Amino acid sequence: MRRFVVRLKPSETTLIAIAAVLVGIGSAAGVWLFQKLIKLTQDFYFGMLGAEISPYGSWTIVLVPCLGGLIVGLLARYFIYVHKEKFAGVAEIKRSVALEHGRLYYKRAPARVFASILSIGSGASVGPEDPAVQIGSNIGSMVAQKFQLTPERIRALTAAGAAGAIAATFNAPLAGMFFAMEVILGGLGGRSFGFLGLAALASSVFTYTVVSREPAFPVPQYTYHSIWELPLYFLLGLLTGPVAAFYARMIHVMRDHFNKWKVPQLVKPVFAGFVLGIVAIWLPQVMGFGYDTIGAVLQGAMPPLLILLGLFVAKLLLTPFCLGGGFFGGVFAPALFIGAMFGAAYGVIVQGLFPGLQLEPSAFSLVGMAAMLAGALHAPITAILVMFEMTRNYEIILPLLFSTTISLAVSQKIEHESVYTIGLARAGINLDGKSHSEEHK
Repeated sequence: MRRFVVRLKPSETTLIAIAAVLVGIGSAAGVWLFQKLIKLTQDFYFGMLGAEISPYGSWTIVLVPCLGGLIVGLLARYFIYVHKEKFAGVAEIKRSVALEHGRLYYKRAPARVFASILSIGSGASVGPEDPAVQIGSNIGSMVAQKFQLTPERIRALTAAGAAGAIAATFNAPLAGMFFAMEVILGGLGGRSFGFLGLAALASSVFTYTVVSREPAFPVPQYTYHSIWELPLYFLLGLLTGPVAAFYARMIHVMRDHFNKWKVPQLVKPVFAGFVLGIVAIWLPQVMGFGYDTIGAVLQGAMPPLLILLGLFVAKLLLTPFCLGGGFFGGVFAPALFIGAMFGAAYGVIVQGLFPGLQLEPSAFSLVGMAAMLAGALHAPITAILVMFEMTRNYEIILPLLFSTTISLAVSQKIEHESVYTIGLARAGINLDGKSHSEEHK
């Protein structure tokens, strides 16, 4: 009797879905290793080295970011700046996805990621999320290019890697998926939606299993007391919008100033580290990405109002200064820190003005983080989902919607571009088909 053998050949969509799952797992594993290396670097700088120099006085904290700047400057001089890249980080990923279908130069990524580890580990006022996105997107782009996929598929897997990275960073798969759509792809919907969801889900499963089920920092439950709270959150969004626009502009301005400074490139990160260290003598919380400080404030451990305002202003200025000076890292975590301190300070003030409303400054801190993120990144859904997935509390949605919507509108009115696109637009690179270069001359 003749036997018939049926061979099932998986469709292209099935293969890409499997690739998206693998990219999500790879992104989560890469972010986990990245975070481990940051912790080891911090242990060296502030543990071993700090223990050796601290007996000489509190001023010795200045030496830590200076040494970090020196090492980062050497790494950049011999391994990064030789490529003459004009853009880096999420801005370069956005440019590549929009103009080159996500074809990233993934072989160059390790040097930049390592520079970010050294920068964050030595206390530079930068964040880990943007380098994490670089890890995920480069993994996605590499897989797609290795298998010689179509340009549309390369673009999808590059964005899927970013979704996996944010999902792993915050234990927030929905936020990861929408970050990829809002920030990397530049819009919602499209045929990539399913692949982004698969990558974010796979990343979260890996993170839950291998790392932790806890959010990036402890977030208290929010209780909605009265409709009279909503105007106060509306005002918080109104005040946060200009702060977010200023933050985006300052990063570009500082990079311009440092580029025009006629000194050896190696001097710039050392000088940025020196200024950071001087401020850190009085405000050590400004060093690094500040999740511990954010967590303490959210849990109700409120510093005095003047300290909150000092941390807000210092972070707002020092992050652009560190990035302009040559440290490597991101703008996401500092935006959260700025929003948290600004929101907490605002909460302390309105609590004193309206004692009968049972207001909680920590709740304003939480909403301030979302409002700042929405205004700086122009990604309101991502901002709302990050906070919602960490609180898992539906009562926070109304204040979040009020503040993020207003903050985004005000920020866009002042500065059309986001923190990621302002440099691209001023260089004449238009990602939305409109010309912005003229309005910024």
